[in-house]
Amino acid sequence: VSRQDSRFPGALTLAQFNQNPRQTNTPNDYASIDTNRFTAFVERKLGDWEAAAELSHRERKADAFYLGSWGASSVKYDTHQTQFSPRLRKVSASGGVTNELVAGLDFTHWNRTDNSTYSQADATQNSRAIYLRDEVKLGKARVAAGFRHENFDKDSSGSAVYSTKQSLNAWELQGSYAVAPVATVFAKAGRSYRVGNADENAQTALANDPLKPQTSNDLEFGATLGNQAKKVTVRLFQHKLHDEIFFDPTAGYYGANVNLDPTRRRGIEIEASLRLAPALMLNANAQHVQASFTDGSYAGREMVMVPKNTATARLSWLPGSGQTASVGMQWADEQRYGGDFDNTCSAKIPSHLTFDARYAKKIGQWEFAVSGANLTNKHYFSNAYGCRYGIYPDAGRQLKVSARYDF
Repeated sequence: VSRQDSRFPGALTLAQFNQNPRQTNTPNDYASIDTNRFTAFVERKLGDWEAAAELSHRERKADAFYLGSWGASSVKYDTHQTQFSPRLRKVSASGGVTNELVAGLDFTHWNRTDNSTYSQADATQNSRAIYLRDEVKLGKARVAAGFRHENFDKDSSGSAVYSTKQSLNAWELQGSYAVAPVATVFAKAGRSYRVGNADENAQTALANDPLKPQTSNDLEFGATLGNQAKKVTVRLFQHKLHDEIFFDPTAGYYGANVNLDPTRRRGIEIEASLRLAPALMLNANAQHVQASFTDGSYAGREMVMVPKNTATARLSWLPGSGQTASVGMQWADEQRYGGDFDNTCSAKIPSHLTFDARYAKKIGQWEFAVSGANLTNKHYFSNAYGCRYGIYPDAGRQLKVSARYDF
């Protein structure tokens, strides 16, 4: 069960952000989201097979109010999603070969009822998927392959009218080989997809024209050196995306969800861990990525809202006495504003560095914790849809106290 009430401060210009990032132009806009989730899971052994099934249901009710120069408007919609996922798993070993086979089905029904000021629509989405994955381990080698096929039926009536069917395939092939006791090389290739939901299809550039599925062709190569005391992993990656689903602030009157021209993201990622003491662990991650359009009117231009460089580090204290503590940092390089597809804006979203920390203590079945984010109260933003405007400031310093009971 989740209950969330929020105020919408609205977007700022860069001058307004520099003057006071906590100011608002829309003090009377607000929203609430109420969510209920129910989940049931069952598992049973059937000879050499393990059978499992999960049934989940989610209900979400959203209400929002906006007061603008055009007058007052409201957004009200209810969504219901039910998913049933049965699967089978078998692990076998013979002659030094270990094999793990997983097969399953996913059935999902999604319904959305909209009763907003400028939108009254009923939308449904049904999907049926089948997947299969097999992993083989032989000596120092490991090979895994998987495949998924899914059919979607989407219908909408009212202010948004469409009916479409989509059929998609995803696959993955990966392998690794231990060339030495402390050195492993690996490679992976695959294809993935994402489809627009009814919320995204309700705000497209062309009325009654639902989004096309987004697909990505992925490649990854890398190596891992070290053990549990000290380890480094280096990977090279590439993602070629077609019909990427993205909010384009330059489309329509107030922006719209669109399918972008082909884009590509490729780069290098380095992960490292070092045990400084029996109870002290340091983890770090750094990534460099080049994101650009590869076709269409923006071919060769940099993709927006993607920092070229990011880095994180975390120092964790794990004494094993029911206490845990950690402190971390996150840094992101500058990036292009959300609407700067032609790369003509002379400014960029600035880089930023933030810190967080958490301390927790377990007492029996209870865990009590205190955590903080953006501890230095850094004023920054990572979401802006126009050149020096349309800026949504990120949150300042946040402190949270929690208590959790494990049954």
